[in-house]
Amino acid sequence: MRRLALLLLGSAAARGTIAAQLVPGRDLLSFPIGLVAEAPALGTSAGFGLWNPASVALPAESRVRLAVGTMSAPVDVAVSAQVATAAGRWRGGTTVAIGIANASVADLLRTDSDPESIGDEIPYRTTLVSLMAARLLGPVTVGAALRVRDGKLDNISRQAVSFDMGVISRGFGSRDVRLAASTFLASPFSHEHERAELLAAVDARLAGADSLRTSRIGVSYTAADGLTRETFGYLSARWGRIEGRLGMARTEAYARSNWRGRLGIAFHHRGYVIGVAREEGAGNLSATYQFTLSSVLK
Repeated sequence: MRRLALLLLGSAAARGTIAAQLVPGRDLLSFPIGLVAEAPALGTSAGFGLWNPASVALPAESRVRLAVGTMSAPVDVAVSAQVATAAGRWRGGTTVAIGIANASVADLLRTDSDPESIGDEIPYRTTLVSLMAARLLGPVTVGAALRVRDGKLDNISRQAVSFDMGVISRGFGSRDVRLAASTFLASPFSHEHERAELLAAVDARLAGADSLRTSRIGVSYTAADGLTRETFGYLSARWGRIEGRLGMARTEAYARSNWRGRLGIAFHHRGYVIGVAREEGAGNLSATYQFTLSSVLK
């Protein structure tokens, strides 16, 4: 059943889709890589900057952040991903960062007229390198990212350059309302165009006097050109060192829609944040799992 993953990821192995997709592997970045059941535009727990470059901004008292994360899926999907970011404070309080994300599908076997495999496995993977910067400007944090993505499918390998922007507001009003928006893989000036994604999110405090003892409710929306549209509603709560999130995501793709549950838990301790998350699979497929670790040095 491992070969089923390729069909679920948009039938990218078919030659006819390459012209539309241009750079292979774009659909591998539709998974919530590096997120602990968070709204992508507000994914600040680890500070990867993958979905919103504004999220790499360091707290005022911090100098450096190192973050790594992995995503894995069982054999019926056989997708894996890794992400890492290093960020530091530069002149005037600007945070600069470099990040890399890699995703691939395993066990794509070549077949002919029968199920017997022939030759080597079909390589299907993508790597994204991002150079990012973020800065606090009044009530919002703004960020920008220059990205280069490489994709490979069998003997086809292509690259594309993209430029993304993102903003995250500080809390407004008595309910500490936060707003966020960003682009992902926008490439208006690149010869090899990407399928860009727009992300937006809002959350607000339900109860609690401060950020260490609070509960929140939020919703996010993402739309990728020619790929998926997702609405994600969630509840979160933090009590001291422990933070948890629970929500439901509705995804529309290829004229179909499905609902999936997400659960995430993060542990905060002396500048370290350890996060684990689980997302239900679609179409009776197994769940995917996330692990993140970040460390902030003062």
